[in-house]
Amino acid sequence: MLGQKHQLLVDTVQRLLRREAHTNIKRIFAKTHPADLAAVISRFDEAHKELLFNLIESLEIQAEVLSEMLDSAAAEFLARKPVERVVALLQEMESDDAADILGHFSEDLSREVLAALGRHDDDDVGDLMRYDEDSAGGIMTPHFIALHENVTVQDAIGTLRESRDVDMAFYLYVVNDHGQLVGVLSLRKLVLVKPSTVLKDIMEPNVVAVKVHDDQEDVARLVARYSLLAVPVIDENNSIQGIVTVDDVIDVIREEATEDILKMAGAGGELVETDSVTRSVRARSPWLLVSCIGELIGVVVISPFIGELQTHHYLALFMPIIMAMGGNIGTQSATVIVRGLATGFVDQKRMATIYWRELRVAIVLGATYGILVGSISLLFTDASIIYGASIAISMALAMVIAVTVGTLLPIVLARMNVDPAVSTGPFVTSAVDVLGLLIFFTVSSMLISLAGL
Repeated sequence: MLGQKHQLLVDTVQRLLRREAHTNIKRIFAKTHPADLAAVISRFDEAHKELLFNLIESLEIQAEVLSEMLDSAAAEFLARKPVERVVALLQEMESDDAADILGHFSEDLSREVLAALGRHDDDDVGDLMRYDEDSAGGIMTPHFIALHENVTVQDAIGTLRESRDVDMAFYLYVVNDHGQLVGVLSLRKLVLVKPSTVLKDIMEPNVVAVKVHDDQEDVARLVARYSLLAVPVIDENNSIQGIVTVDDVIDVIREEATEDILKMAGAGGELVETDSVTRSVRARSPWLLVSCIGELIGVVVISPFIGELQTHHYLALFMPIIMAMGGNIGTQSATVIVRGLATGFVDQKRMATIYWRELRVAIVLGATYGILVGSISLLFTDASIIYGASIAISMALAMVIAVTVGTLLPIVLARMNVDPAVSTGPFVTSAVDVLGLLIFFTVSSMLISLAGL
């Protein structure tokens, strides 16, 4: 539904651009949400992007549109603008969004923009850039409300009313004399108690918090587990440095899911512009090289069996299905394990239990499809039952081996602190293809030799 809405907007804007009806486009843009504007503008080429962006009359809305774009795309778009214009737009954004975009600038441009931001007395962006962009510190916002534990509810509500810089005041954080985080309370609770009540008497002392250097994916899991609207970010002294809000968590989940899907497909680690052929080639070529090398190894594996393949040419007919069934079930197992690791439902310490479950699945499916394909092979080949038996046994063994690779490889990589998502693409496919062919020809050779064919 959302895609249809965006496509309708794109088609409408294209028609109005052809007629040079810029006033009409301005009216449409004035009624369109910044997230939809970002999606629509991103569909046009660079020249039209610039024109359409300038038709957004409000600087604040322009900044929101840039915040809704991919950070790399927004940075590429801003890099062509004068520094003064870049600074003006970044100042209208939330500090964490501005820092993310700034992190994609070239080193020289980043320094120049930071220096200009400094002249405008805005140090938040520079502070956020001290942290890794994929850490809690890198995605947090420094705008939050923290009050001393001895402050009364009446004074706290007064502070809230005066806090114009805090756009998302989900919780009120409580600190002690040393500035350390000691409690939290919701705004709902704040307005339901007597005005003279002291914060330390009503606060929740068991605060769910994250450290500034915690990985953003761990932060997202924590927020999802406890159904929080925001989570405080603390330093080594337990002093609150910022908060990660639920909208940033949604972005993290989407980003991490996209990254995992692309890695599983062997298409790199991040989305690239559809019109960027060079970037697409650069992202995909390493993974295709892995596949190419893997299949070349398959050629080496097959070569000793060339004579047998010429004599028993029926075997060649079933090579594709042996490889395909092994590859499919191997990828299925790897995808299940990778997703389980990402969501926390798969425990690396329970490797034996997890493998045993997947192995039983492989044995049942391997036996079922092995018997099915082996039986069908007799109808197509009109050959000895030995051929059908070799195909059935080979398929069953190939599927078992594929599940073994697909299940254990992601877990092993995770234990080595390597992203397990990379295992589900070319690595599993290539390994399963090579092992499947080796099993097929080994089993076939043994059975044919025993039968004296």
